[in-house]
Amino acid sequence: MDSYQLKIFCTVTRSQSFSKAAKMLHMSQPAVSTHIKNLEEYYQGHLFDRTPHGVLLTKAGEVFYTYAQRMLDLQEEMEQHLERALQRESNQIIVGASTTIGNVSLPCSIYIFKEEYPQVTIRLEIANSEDVLRRVMSNEVDIGVLEVYHESPELNAIPVTTDELVLIVSPNYSNDESSISIEDFLKQPIILREDGSGTRQILANALVKQGHTIEELNVITQMTTIDAIKSAVEAGLGEAVVPRLAVRKEAYLGSLKVLRIAGMDMPLDFNIIYPVHKSLSRTAKRFIKFLSDPEERYLC
Repeated sequence: MDSYQLKIFCTVTRSQSFSKAAKMLHMSQPAVSTHIKNLEEYYQGHLFDRTPHGVLLTKAGEVFYTYAQRMLDLQEEMEQHLERALQRESNQIIVGASTTIGNVSLPCSIYIFKEEYPQVTIRLEIANSEDVLRRVMSNEVDIGVLEVYHESPELNAIPVTTDELVLIVSPNYSNDESSISIEDFLKQPIILREDGSGTRQILANALVKQGHTIEELNVITQMTTIDAIKSAVEAGLGEAVVPRLAVRKEAYLGSLKVLRIAGMDMPLDFNIIYPVHKSLSRTAKRFIKFLSDPEERYLC
């Protein structure tokens, strides 16, 4: 049993559902069920009653829940005192973020976080995913937030949110359909992100799965920022594949049209990453929880 299992158990208890808890924790439902099963096997008794309307605590589960909450609170208190004893407490966080989430969501989240913790200073450094990963590994930033993450034993990864890539076109785009075929997509004038971009890598991987390569695209230019790409597309200079998160406002206002590419699923999973052996300050841990905890998450 570890604190992560306790967190899973408490989330299932509060949501009264394995599936809802899995969604909140960015886990699969079988994974959540396995953790609960392991706890029940360890204590040789049922902690939940399964009903058609969800799960409810048994008498033993109620006892376990009371102590699980106390243990999680005690762990947090212990870490806080350890930070002070080891003199690692710092009120500054350096965050490296990929272009999309760094330009769109994190500035608002940082503002709200600072309203609650005005003594904290957060420096946001925005770059493409490849550069953010390099800065994390070289300890130039405290944490990274990015959409492309290759599992590594050297890194911790905490899910933040999910999104998808979509095709954006000018509001004067003649076709009223909500999607475009891959064949037609390959003919369109495309504005592409630069090498090292997570968006570009995800698009390339999706094309390969459909038997195509990124070299087949009709690329008219490359740009390094989402804002520049959106402006160019709005002006009718070309089309682009971008995260849906980055064009919520424009889609709502009608300054851009959003299309799906038929048959091409391009999900994005945004993660907070940092080295496994890195000692994070209490402030950094609090900010991570603010962005990622299912009961506290605040990502704009």
